[in-house]
This record gives sequence, C-alpha cells and structure tokens, in this order.
Amino acid sequence: MTRFASASTADTIPPVRWLVHGTLSGAVAEALIRHGDKAQTPESIELAPDASPAEVLEAAHVKQLDIVTNDPALANAPFESPIKFARSLVFLQLPGGDVEQDDAIDRLFKRYKRLTPGRMYTVTETRVKIRQLPSLG
Repeated sequence: MTRFASASTADTIPPVRWLVHGTLSGAVAEALIRHGDKAQTPESIELAPDASPAEVLEAAHVKQLDIVTNDPALANAPFESPIKFARSLVFLQLPGGDVEQDDAIDRLFKRYKRLTPGRMYTVTETRVKIRQLPSLG
C-alpha cells in the first residue's frame, strides 16, 4: 500500500487578506501577518481617509477583504442599514495599545483557527463574542 504525504490544513488554506481600519496600532497588522495572513491599510486600497462606514464595507466586499477595526461606527454599520458585506468583521473593543491589541488577535486565532464569513467577532479584554451579520442574499 502506497502512502502519500498529506498537506496540513494550514498549507492548503490561502492567507486571509485583512483591511486594518481605525486607530489600531501597527501591532495588529504584525499579529495578522504572524498568523499567516496579509494586512492592508485603507490607503493601500485607495480608500479615502473620510470614507463612510458604508464605503469601507463596500470597498472591502468588492476587494474580498476581511476587516479588523476598533471603530464602533463601522462595527454597527451592517446592522443599521442594508450593506452587502459577506466577509468576516473583527471589532476590537478594548482599551490599550500595542500589547493589548496584539494579545487580542492572538486570543481570537487561538480560539478560532479560521473565521467564518458573514460573522462579526467582537473581542473584548476577557472574551470573544460572535454575531451573525445581516444577509442581503
């Protein structure tokens, strides 16, 4: 019987491309990269600095980017108006800077190896909450 080497799950799943939005520290992008993903800024996708939450979600949806943010307006936008966004949204709802934000990303990926599209993950100092995003089919 011939046995073939099987690729690990991490080797077969492509990296997630993230839009790092809000006033997050550089430690967030570094943590995403450390976990094997790619991080992009609003500037790198040619998003205006004064873009509305709807424009940010639309741009991320079109460019197939998941979002990590600490902006409450962006986190609430999918629930307040019909906006098509079928990716993952991570809302870092915690005080602090580099260390806390870096630790929050590590906790998120320790608990969830891969995030599910269409869900919002709210990361606080003590827990991770998941909420289904509205579907516009």
